[in-house]
Amino acid sequence: MSDTANNYIEESSRCLHCPKSQCAAACPIGNDVPQFLQLVKQGRQEEAVRLFRHPFGEICGYVCPHEQNCQGNCVLNKRGAAVRMGMVEREVFAKNPYAVLRLDTRAEKKSVAVVGAGVAGLTFAVKMYEQGADVTIYEPNRPLSTLRLIPEFRLPQQAVTRIEQQIEGKFRFVKQAVNSDVLRQLADSYDVVFVATGANVERKMNVDGECFATPYSVFLDMGGEFWQKNPSLKGKTIAIVGGGNTAMDCARLAKKAGADVTVVYRRTKQDMPAFAKEIASAESEGVRFVFNVAPTELSKRDGKIQLTLAGTLSEGRDKLVLTDKLCVLTFDAVVSALGSSFDKTLLRQVTSDGKLLSDVYIGGDAVGGKTVAQAVADALSCAKTAQSKFEKIG
Repeated sequence: MSDTANNYIEESSRCLHCPKSQCAAACPIGNDVPQFLQLVKQGRQEEAVRLFRHPFGEICGYVCPHEQNCQGNCVLNKRGAAVRMGMVEREVFAKNPYAVLRLDTRAEKKSVAVVGAGVAGLTFAVKMYEQGADVTIYEPNRPLSTLRLIPEFRLPQQAVTRIEQQIEGKFRFVKQAVNSDVLRQLADSYDVVFVATGANVERKMNVDGECFATPYSVFLDMGGEFWQKNPSLKGKTIAIVGGGNTAMDCARLAKKAGADVTVVYRRTKQDMPAFAKEIASAESEGVRFVFNVAPTELSKRDGKIQLTLAGTLSEGRDKLVLTDKLCVLTFDAVVSALGSSFDKTLLRQVTSDGKLLSDVYIGGDAVGGKTVAQAVADALSCAKTAQSKFEKIG
């Protein structure tokens, strides 16, 4: 059976509707997967979309690790043919985008500020809007700019555009970066504040000559400086430093652009945080991997970048020791793809005794959520708590 738009209804009919559905239990959002598939099978697709309570189903269908979550826990795996939930989800949401509507008035006349227009921020904003709240989003960049960095081969950008179209005109956008002082002002001015800035601080290699490396955000931005200077990578040698999904995106993008690509990672293959399917895709496309090496220095010579690597001894994702065994590899470009972290100093002015003010919530990368599904789950949980407060206040 081919993975096409023509068979998603047939695929949904393969669900056995287990009394204790392991697929639903494995979903970070808690989606009722069997009921969703039943509605799709019955042709009630708009109801299926509403069942999931958020607009990011198509995105989840493309980028979620289904092999670890719903699909990986389908009982039909024993027969080697799990229901391909990701394919069904993305097709249903693409054909029936989640409509952002006013559903009731429990939060009417309440003001909500959302800091960050990523997955978590927009999910929270949608849930507040649905309950009648007046929502303002503070974001210095284009909404969903992080999703826009994911290459087209992994996430078609039309899927992101469809979400932008659904939220158009629903919220007030303020193009502004928010620091800890501004956040405190927002907490004093709004009934509810949701902080979802994402992991906006790129991790550094912290080695001499790091200035010669290209940040992954620049590399993945097809309109950015790197691609303006390097319209074709054919024949170029590129090193990608890192082992997460971002590193795999960079490696696969460079390979598709014609480069000779090597991923260097400080631990073993088994310890890579990237999804197994992304690693396998990179390998099948010809990306090389060098494990248990860590950068110690970058230098530039004759237009090339020399990357000095030290061998490492690692134990899982905890202990890491650099050895005195060194090697030097030469590349046309080195991309730093170590991922990003949340800037915790942002919350400095809205905490008391280490706890957030009662009407300030955080979600997504700020609380360790590393996937779209986790970001959605955080936002839905916070929205539910905020809504319960509105009901009590009246």
